[in-house]
Amino acid sequence: MIFLKNILKIFWSFFSIILITFSLTLVIDFFLGKKILELTDSFWLKTEFYGKIKRIDHDVYHHGLKANVKMKNVKGFEGYYTFCTDNHGFRYKCDSKKRGKYFDFAFMGDSFTEGSSVSYEDSFVGIFEKFSKKSVVNLGVVSYAPKIYLSKINYYLDKGYSFDHVVIPIDISDLYDDNVSYRLNKDYVVRDNYERGKKLKLRRFLRNNFPFTNFYMFVIKNLNEVGYNPHNTNKDKPVFHKDALLKSKWTYTNDKIIDGYWSSVESAQKEMIETMTMLHKLLDKRDISLSIVVYPWPQQLENDVEDSKHVQMWREFCEGKCSNFINLFPYFFELKEKNGYLETYKKYYWWNDIHFNKEGNKLIAKKLMRIIR
Repeated sequence: MIFLKNILKIFWSFFSIILITFSLTLVIDFFLGKKILELTDSFWLKTEFYGKIKRIDHDVYHHGLKANVKMKNVKGFEGYYTFCTDNHGFRYKCDSKKRGKYFDFAFMGDSFTEGSSVSYEDSFVGIFEKFSKKSVVNLGVVSYAPKIYLSKINYYLDKGYSFDHVVIPIDISDLYDDNVSYRLNKDYVVRDNYERGKKLKLRRFLRNNFPFTNFYMFVIKNLNEVGYNPHNTNKDKPVFHKDALLKSKWTYTNDKIIDGYWSSVESAQKEMIETMTMLHKLLDKRDISLSIVVYPWPQQLENDVEDSKHVQMWREFCEGKCSNFINLFPYFFELKEKNGYLETYKKYYWWNDIHFNKEGNKLIAKKLMRIIR
């Protein structure tokens, strides 16, 4: 009996220490978590921290960027870069003057268009603006897809903004994101798909109030599950996040059903085309030109063909609708034939990632400027 009491005392003492430690950690995290994250040099920690600083939820088009953000020395995939927004909450040059509501060109897209891990001046949108001498606005934000393209453009047109030409670099991941992540209401309001919404509510609560706890619960768990190491230094073989494979395989396999999607590939394609058709009609009523741009991920260069399903789908969509259909697959496949897959990947993409580096952005901007007038 005495032995049992001693065991219980030890157990209770051990449990109390854990409970007190956990409680103190939460208190420290609540009051000092943001400051600690500011001081760290970890890419993933800072990704979480910076995401909260510069990104906001939006009542109509789901999420966007805060206005008048000025962040220097942001930790990127390789080195540091600057991230700033203008008075409207659109990514732009730092220390820019207040801008009006009229723009010659509006670029709309996801993280590729926003400019992942490069300064605005090194993004293809920024380079296009510099050399075209036109007024340009970058509406692109991480994780956007056609439902948000439609919602956001409609929102700003209703607010009195004006664009002569909308350019959409449409991403391979848009099929998955539109199918799994978002639902579009009749009033053009975008909401989370139901199951995803439940998970995000907890994520947002923790990220807003307990940033370190959020990091350990979601980011480290996620990285461990997929075996993904963004700092892999093996220059003979990049290691991609499992989502890159999931979101790109529809273009180079014959799978009609892909585990992780909410419907068949054909149904997801049909829904996305319907959304983009609605966007075209919206622009056409206002005499706004539309151009579509397609480009390959590393997975397409390695596994797909030049005339990818992605290319075919948007080329067909653009018939009779687009001022330009800009297909960048041939340029990248030509480089692959000349230099090989690995050397092409190293030169134009961030290592262990799907996004374009500075050289990749330069190449895209160069091709855009030759075609878009």
